[in-house]
Amino acid sequence: MDLQDKVALVTGSGVRLGQAIAQKLGQLGMRVVIHYHHSEKGAKQTVKLLPGDESRHLILQADLKDVSAIKELVRKAEEKSGPISVLINNAADFFPTPFFSTSEEEWDHLFELNLKAPFFLAQTIAEGMKKRGEGKIINMVDVSADRPWSGFLPYCTSKAGLSSLTIGLARALAPEVQVNAIAPGTVLPPPDHAEMDLSESVKRSLLKRIGLAEDIVQAVEYLLKSDFVTGTILPVDGGRSVY
Repeated sequence: MDLQDKVALVTGSGVRLGQAIAQKLGQLGMRVVIHYHHSEKGAKQTVKLLPGDESRHLILQADLKDVSAIKELVRKAEEKSGPISVLINNAADFFPTPFFSTSEEEWDHLFELNLKAPFFLAQTIAEGMKKRGEGKIINMVDVSADRPWSGFLPYCTSKAGLSSLTIGLARALAPEVQVNAIAPGTVLPPPDHAEMDLSESVKRSLLKRIGLAEDIVQAVEYLLKSDFVTGTILPVDGGRSVY
């Protein structure tokens, strides 16, 4: 698929990895819809990082846990920017959930954002992709989907569900739409991530380092430029998944 001037929606692109992905898509000649929930300031920073006039791109706010907000987000994006050809399901949340103290509210929050939202985003956008005969969806999963961490079970389980959804969508939307996922290892750890945890992540990596945003961005670019890959979960984890 020729990416030049095509429209890409990147969820959670006001900060961190989403911001880096949006920047790369802009460099590839795409028109980027920058989604954010709370990070308005970051979204405005993202658009300044993209090449060309800021009016070429679009910033939209939405709470992705609300399906009606998802549909409105897509409606506004396509009304103002044109048909969406690329969907990057990047938005997610991550926090400790000790097994015996995890609340129903925490469980629902993680599943609604990490799994339900990608499903309904794909459902809302992919019909148009199939009608036009092309489209690409990339989901951000996690190496923990296959090797869950006991202190983060709702998060890990939501990402395992997203891995399964990736394969199911690849089958449901073929041959017009390619659906893949990237499973990062430790990349851009949160500021409050314990140094001990980082050391453990390095220890469990065959390449003995923490991942960089650029490592994930390169994987995104590969999947966007390949026209013969679908239904794949691509680990980008420095070998942690086979350690």
